[in-house]
Amino acid sequence: MEFRQFVASSRHANGTGVVSEAVRCAEIAARVAQAERGRNRAVLFSRVIDRQASVVGNLFGSASRICRALSARSYPQLFRRLERALENPVPIRRRALDANDYFVSSDPDLTGLLPATRYSQADATPYLTSGIIMARYPRSERRHACFLRMALVGENRLLINPGTPRIRQILDETVGKGAELEVTILIGPPVELVLMACVTMPGEQDKLEVAQAMAGEHLEFSEDPLPVPRSTEYVLRGRVLPQYEKEGPFGEVGGLYSVKERNPVCVIDALWQRKDPVFHSVSAGVSREHLELVSLGARSFLERLKRATPEILRYDIPAFGSDRLAVLTVKDGFDPRILTGRLWQVPIVRGFVFVNADVGARSASDLLWAVLHRASNMGHFRFSEMRHPVYNTDKFVVDATVSDLSAWENRRVTVYGATQPEVE
Repeated sequence: MEFRQFVASSRHANGTGVVSEAVRCAEIAARVAQAERGRNRAVLFSRVIDRQASVVGNLFGSASRICRALSARSYPQLFRRLERALENPVPIRRRALDANDYFVSSDPDLTGLLPATRYSQADATPYLTSGIIMARYPRSERRHACFLRMALVGENRLLINPGTPRIRQILDETVGKGAELEVTILIGPPVELVLMACVTMPGEQDKLEVAQAMAGEHLEFSEDPLPVPRSTEYVLRGRVLPQYEKEGPFGEVGGLYSVKERNPVCVIDALWQRKDPVFHSVSAGVSREHLELVSLGARSFLERLKRATPEILRYDIPAFGSDRLAVLTVKDGFDPRILTGRLWQVPIVRGFVFVNADVGARSASDLLWAVLHRASNMGHFRFSEMRHPVYNTDKFVVDATVSDLSAWENRRVTVYGATQPEVE
């Protein structure tokens, strides 16, 4: 589905509110946060007076909107479709971009053309949050796509933050050896590419072919060496150089600031912008949209694990854990150590807590209670032996379960008479 088509359908379904009064870029983050705290609708700003574009925020800020965008009833159904596409990728359909649909700027001044903004008080510069970078694996020439934070440091220069293992691998094998890397950056592509940018795939699988398998004939790509999905709102064509600069600070998913001492420079040679473009703005940090998109890869992995493990009753990635925490509710008597090795492969998530069904997995207080009262010795805590290839952090598992909930010493206290009818 085209990006702007989904924006329109979300408005029709009352999932998007429209702000018709004049706003500036600097106001957008606060207005989106306000909408999240209310009905959690997406927000379309139709009159951004310091840029020639409409801006939409919180578009993918709920599971229901993400599923609707991809014609699925639920995450389990969506992830099953993704698995079938992974098993049966399809060669991409190609058709030349119609230059009449775009304004093309060579050597563009991005600071005046893109509605990039600051999302946290101490952000060093405006930056792109919704940019999906596409690049080729050097050996196989297959195409990769992922979201990256991109600091806007002046005119046609960006600093890219290679925060995922695959893009770090591509950069190490090219820029790290002194060569330039051709890239294309997409903002507002068809929704199938948004999904591809969020999920991890085995090996060097071509994400464009997987997207084609999911979308069918409705998705087409340009005839360029690095194909662009047609109808993308903004297309930035450029090169990552073997040059590095300090980036940040910027607000991150965990609710803290990030400073990178050595991020590569990307020079944008041309900007293709659709007529009357719709710019996708993802409020960085702990916004609902950021957390929902970031967690998609982990959710797809945990969904496969749940189907293969009947003892897992459900899995949750609660918002209070900033997508770094997963809670797995299991049957009584299940030994979590059986799964520990597989959990190290789950992307994004750093910590895993196993609980019994009497614990509310989405309640921070319930979860803390379970850890304090049921993780009773060192054997209930396990740490990974391999550190994350980008963030250099360990993963951990906490077993906060007991084997028999019918035993008195394991039963939780309930208020006396809570289930009795009120006395008149």
